[in-house]
Amino acid sequence: MRRLEQRTRLGRGLVVLVTLLCASLGPLAGSREARALDVEWRSPFAPCRADCTATLFAGQLVQTSMWEIFVTKHQGPWDWRWGSSTFVGGAFSREVVRFDRFAAIETEVGVGKRFGSLHEGEGWGALYFRWKWFPWDAYLRTTLGISIGLNYATGVPAFEARRAGVEGQNLLHYLSPELTFGLPSRPDLDLIVRFHHRSGGDLPFFNRAGGGVQYGTVGLRYRW
Repeated sequence: MRRLEQRTRLGRGLVVLVTLLCASLGPLAGSREARALDVEWRSPFAPCRADCTATLFAGQLVQTSMWEIFVTKHQGPWDWRWGSSTFVGGAFSREVVRFDRFAAIETEVGVGKRFGSLHEGEGWGALYFRWKWFPWDAYLRTTLGISIGLNYATGVPAFEARRAGVEGQNLLHYLSPELTFGLPSRPDLDLIVRFHHRSGGDLPFFNRAGGGVQYGTVGLRYRW
């Protein structure tokens, strides 16, 4: 019953997400842009053309599981269980595929350091899949991104091993959804809100490590 309930909630969440995307695409239906989507491949070694970014962000440890936050309970930050560790990180990213003005695929590499009750360092490499078009962009530029990648931590804290119930592992999957916001008059500067998360799920490759260390973060992104 519990698994059925979780799947039902997940299904509802997907329906809401699809509905929002369809609503945002509604004004484009039948337009010239929708009929002829321009897909542009960009070399990661070419000079930057407003497709390179540098990001600095920081935040606090979140002890509520990602599954509870986004799937089973749909909790806001005011309901999360916060820990006594902070994280400071930086990342460089670049668009490598652009789907007109609607979406993009980006590469990202980053490093960070934990402070407080946790003290390990982190490094990661990832691909970000980003939706870039919303109806209100003329007033507030908004994007939604989600990553797939690898995250390496210099140590496995007792906190992470305890949550997983196993030995834990340094190398885990990097899954970090984020929202960005910016003013139309400043296309070079964004505010980011990122759920910085590493985990292994039930995959044997990651030692079935389950949920890992994660932080709710905010930061600034500069584009050139």
